[in-house]
Amino acid sequence: MTSYKHGVYGNQVPFQGKLPLSAVGTVPAYIGTAPIQQLNATGDPEFDYTPYINKPILIGSYKAATTGLGYTDDWSSFTLSEAVSAHFLEGDTPVGPIICVNMTDPNVTQELETTKQIALTGSRGQKVGYLNDPLAALEHITIDTMSVGTDYTLSWEDGLIKISITKALFEDDTVDVKYYQIDVSQTVITAGKFGQAVDALDYSELVTGQIPNIVAAPGWSHIKDYHDKMVLKATSRINEKWYITMCSDIPADGSTDTPELAAEWKQENGYDSKWDRVCWPMAKTADGVYHLSTIAVVDMQTVDTGADGVPYISPSNKLIFADAACLVDGKQIYLSEPVANTLNANGITTTNIIRGSMRLWGPHMSNYDFMTQDDINPEDRLDTGIRMPVYMMNYLQRNYIDNVDNPMGKRDVDDILASAQQWLNYLANQGMILYGRIEFRADENSTTEMVSGDFAFNVQQTNTPNAKSLTFYVEYVTDGLSTLTGGTEG
Repeated sequence: MTSYKHGVYGNQVPFQGKLPLSAVGTVPAYIGTAPIQQLNATGDPEFDYTPYINKPILIGSYKAATTGLGYTDDWSSFTLSEAVSAHFLEGDTPVGPIICVNMTDPNVTQELETTKQIALTGSRGQKVGYLNDPLAALEHITIDTMSVGTDYTLSWEDGLIKISITKALFEDDTVDVKYYQIDVSQTVITAGKFGQAVDALDYSELVTGQIPNIVAAPGWSHIKDYHDKMVLKATSRINEKWYITMCSDIPADGSTDTPELAAEWKQENGYDSKWDRVCWPMAKTADGVYHLSTIAVVDMQTVDTGADGVPYISPSNKLIFADAACLVDGKQIYLSEPVANTLNANGITTTNIIRGSMRLWGPHMSNYDFMTQDDINPEDRLDTGIRMPVYMMNYLQRNYIDNVDNPMGKRDVDDILASAQQWLNYLANQGMILYGRIEFRADENSTTEMVSGDFAFNVQQTNTPNAKSLTFYVEYVTDGLSTLTGGTEG
């Protein structure tokens, strides 16, 4: 019970989290589970959760996450909390916003009832205890022989459920609470339901005003049936229009605890899409164990933002906020650079320690295979070669939509050619591409097509390749020996 008050009071609340860097151009989307039961602050059994299920939600800060999704340190149950932590709590410069699609439905619970004994403190009629179970919800909790609201109250406090016993004569030091845990298992969240959440990205612009261009699902993407839904969306595009790439994971458990096993698993399970950056193993900080796909997405958003939103710089060989590579149980994995390069040669992004700091390591998407690279299109061999056309196609679609259903005369064609060429010239002058040219070709615009209102513009571009390796040849020569006898070099 709070102390008696009469008047006006003010208390300063310390800032929570860190000021995030506002992203430019790259907005990632995460599919996963969130503890949205925390949003039901009063435990209302009729609380409407539908606005928070399978709906894109824009999150721009840690505080926004706590009020719009809920947050918990139990990342294995609620995977979107991992993304929130990575973007807004870790590192020197948090980055956002992100789009989250939650699949948790607090109304769907496990069959078996859970009973927990809660330790209480305080005096008679003013007992307080805390239930620490991220899978609990206020509306599912009961206490035998007591009535909620009369004998006890429930509330959320820093992710814990606060139980306040107000029953006048109650003086026990413990109380048994009963409840049904929320079910976030694959039994409930099937691959089909996961696919529905992925498809919800089609409404991102309508709901959030943002169109995501990277999709990740840490905690789910290492399961092939779920991964296939992500690849399907990447190949069919958001709204069948907006191009995206994705980040996914190879399992980092006892079945894939070596680089060799990880590479075998990738091949056997067909994780080989050009739109996908496949990551292994996981990485840990003082705060927890992260999927490497999550860290890769943070890295990509940060690097892209520093490049004015243009993804012409690979996120590979950039500092990440992790301390060590590890398996899902936290067991450290030691990766030398030759071993990391072996993973890269198989189209797997991993980590590397350079000058004492951990970096993301891998300039390819999952389609890459060094042994068969001659069969891969030149533009598909490096990650930037794939991501730059995605950026360019989305840019052109977004910037010329106002020309649709308007007259297309010679002046209008020339205006498009001039403005688009100016944009291409800017990219080239900045070193973001090496070459860019747009044309309106007669052979691609027949009379039949034009009278039907269909016009085609041909854009040619050469992306700027990122240096995958540099080799310096140091040769011994005898020319300098002449300096010992008083001569001159050369």
